Amino acid sequence: MKKLLIALSILLTVQLGAQTKEAAVAVKNFQKAKAAADDPKKSSNPATWLALSSAYLEVFDAPIKALWLDAAQAEVKVLLKDQRINETSEKEVNGEKMTVSSYYDKDLYFRPDGTLAAWVITKPYLEGDLLAEAFTAANKGIELDPKGTKTKDFVTVLNTIETRYKNEGMAAYNVGDVARASKNFEASYLCSSHKLVNKFDSTMVYYTALTANMNKDYDRALKFFQICLDNGYEAKGDVFSYMAEIYKGRGDMNKTKELLGKAFSKYPTSQSVLVSLINAYLESNDDPAKVLEYIHQAQKNEPQNASLLYAEGNVWKKLNDMTKAVEMYKKSSELDPNYYFGYFATGAAYYDKAVDLQTKSAEELDDAKYNAMVKELEANLEAAIEPFEKCYERTTDPEVKLVCAEYLKNIYFRFRDRGENYKANYDKYNAIFESTKK
Repeated sequence: MKKLLIALSILLTVQLGAQTKEAAVAVKNFQKAKAAADDPKKSSNPATWLALSSAYLEVFDAPIKALWLDAAQAEVKVLLKDQRINETSEKEVNGEKMTVSSYYDKDLYFRPDGTLAAWVITKPYLEGDLLAEAFTAANKGIELDPKGTKTKDFVTVLNTIETRYKNEGMAAYNVGDVARASKNFEASYLCSSHKLVNKFDSTMVYYTALTANMNKDYDRALKFFQICLDNGYEAKGDVFSYMAEIYKGRGDMNKTKELLGKAFSKYPTSQSVLVSLINAYLESNDDPAKVLEYIHQAQKNEPQNASLLYAEGNVWKKLNDMTKAVEMYKKSSELDPNYYFGYFATGAAYYDKAVDLQTKSAEELDDAKYNAMVKELEANLEAAIEPFEKCYERTTDPEVKLVCAEYLKNIYFRFRDRGENYKANYDKYNAIFESTKK
């Protein structure tokens, strides 16, 4: 009896660590469907190719069963209860430490919060790109079905392939494989744009372009960004910005400014577009007044938009006119007292000026000039207190609050001997800053 139990235990271990029953059935079904497709008598029937396409999908799905991205680790264990984890390891992916559970045929990547970030098939049950084979088989069947008797079934298969490619793309992206991610996103788009489905999936086209850009495949990135624009998908101006960055990298500043000009005219409040536009003009040594023309036009269109005054302040800051920059920052806060960016930028402008004076004063040998610099330095620090404190009060962003607290801590530390009020404020903001380190 004991030997029998040991034998059963060994058999169970082998089954848990090897090909699953579902995989074996899927491979058997595929072999049957492939044999039918290879049979001259059956190969002219669209249903034969529909079955082959579905069989490829069944084999593809076998390792991951019903898994989905972002599934909780506990849910995954339930779904894969008949499969054994052979090894568990830690791996850093895109700066994030993930737990990798290695099974017989796949590796599953879990984020620190226990959600499924990705899977990688390590032992495919058939060689080749199974999704591509499924797509090819479906197209063959569609060609053999001019009357559309199986259209509904083929659309279902195409939608399934599209979803699988989309999931594969996200899984690849989550483990940092942007080249594979881009390939899968493009394939998903091709499925959705098939004549039978006829759907423009803007997200997949955009993701294809983004990942191609990340992979430094710039020609391909431009191709898919252009497809986005041709179909009216602009991602609030970001598509223009990405394309402009590519052209700037190639030294084509005219095309860069042309794209950013179009983007700004459509999305005048987009900070990414505006910053790119400003940098393009400044880097090409062009007239900065042209940038201000864009902003002033936008201000006429939206006179109550505080962010446009803030944007003008950023232009003056780039031009090293801090007086004009601070004027614009203050106006943005006056227009909208809850627009905390204006307060922060004002405080930062005064603080940066103080730091610059401190650097210069350290090199000054003339006592009178030195004392004058120190006096001006401290005046700028004092001027920074009120806007930083207002920013701290108005913002709900914890990171912005923390940065404000750090600035205020530093300022009040310098003035802590002036009186109890300064000392108390130093203690207050220092405690806030230090609390984040625990």
